[in-house]
Amino acid sequence: MLRLLSRSGFAIAVFVIFGVLIFAKVSIDKTSVENVVFVGDLTDGQLVELRSELIAADNTVGDAEAIRTRLSSFSWVHHVNVRRKWPSTLMVEVHPEQVMAYWNDDGFINNESRVIVTDQLAAGDLPLLYGPEGTETDVMSRYQQLNRMLLSHGHEIRVLKRSDRGSWSIETRGRVQILLGKEDLKARMDRFLDVSNELQRLGDNRIVSRMDARYVNGVAVRFSGVEAINLGSL
Repeated sequence: MLRLLSRSGFAIAVFVIFGVLIFAKVSIDKTSVENVVFVGDLTDGQLVELRSELIAADNTVGDAEAIRTRLSSFSWVHHVNVRRKWPSTLMVEVHPEQVMAYWNDDGFINNESRVIVTDQLAAGDLPLLYGPEGTETDVMSRYQQLNRMLLSHGHEIRVLKRSDRGSWSIETRGRVQILLGKEDLKARMDRFLDVSNELQRLGDNRIVSRMDARYVNGVAVRFSGVEAINLGSL
């Protein structure tokens, strides 16, 4: 019986010592982080938000996965990489979202059609996309398709709208409004481009304010200060 108790006591002692060693190792790993360095093209506001999050999560400093998870939760963050630079520095590489356009006046949208609502992105002169909730993927796909067509002819989308009823309209950087309707968008865009190129070829210096390409075989052109003129297919 004594031998059994002695062995049990030894096992308990070993377990306790082992547990203390584990605790000491974890504590040393976490408390030995003296510097956190953020790497990336970040604004002052983004840095403040990241630092505040780490201060609030002080108990996770030293835990790379926990830090990665917490910082990745910000809507404006695309992904985070964390690595230890021995002996006492943690390198946190933060990649902000690369947005392609504004979305519905209250957010941004990226090339994966994900809507991002944040005040931490300063995106500059991006196009404006509008659409009902749930149409983000459709609107982004149409934007990429139609903008490629326009760019090949020297135009560019400034505003693209999809109405609740599925009708599409565009405003170019040159402030020309293009009405495309619901169907045959590519064919209607081709007609707009044909008429636009023909007016340029003819040296027509009147300022076009709107082209309605919803007609079957033509485009209605409105010049600034002039009633709309229906131009048949060219």
